[in-house]
Amino acid sequence: MKKAAIWAGIVIGLLVIGRLGLGYMFTSGEANNAQERVRRILDGLKSGGDRQKAITLWKHGTFNAGSQHEFDVAAGEFEEWTLKHKIDPVLDYEVKKAEVLSETDRLGNATVRVSGTINGKPFAMRVLQGARVEMEGPNAP
Repeated sequence: MKKAAIWAGIVIGLLVIGRLGLGYMFTSGEANNAQERVRRILDGLKSGGDRQKAITLWKHGTFNAGSQHEFDVAAGEFEEWTLKHKIDPVLDYEVKKAEVLSETDRLGNATVRVSGTINGKPFAMRVLQGARVEMEGPNAP
């Protein structure tokens, strides 16, 4: 009886620790994914960068552009976005921080704020997988 109680306590303890550990891993993974997405978008805006990948990552968070029409629409929106926020061309950038703002029980549904500098000026972007990246701050809508 005593052994059963000890084992039950160990199992419950492991479940609690495992749950907390997985929560931390998912949160950390969401932040890293958002940071990498922003980094690749900004690399695409540099001279010689892959602008097509930057557009699809900005719009959808994937390399899948959809149909040619969908890509053309996304490219137009991306150009407007870069002009509005004065981030084209990117001469240099530094991604400094990724902070999970909100999360759900499903992996890939967290909203993450990624911040740093672009061409020496501070920026903050709101990143959600499957949605377009939005700029935060004075030039944001």
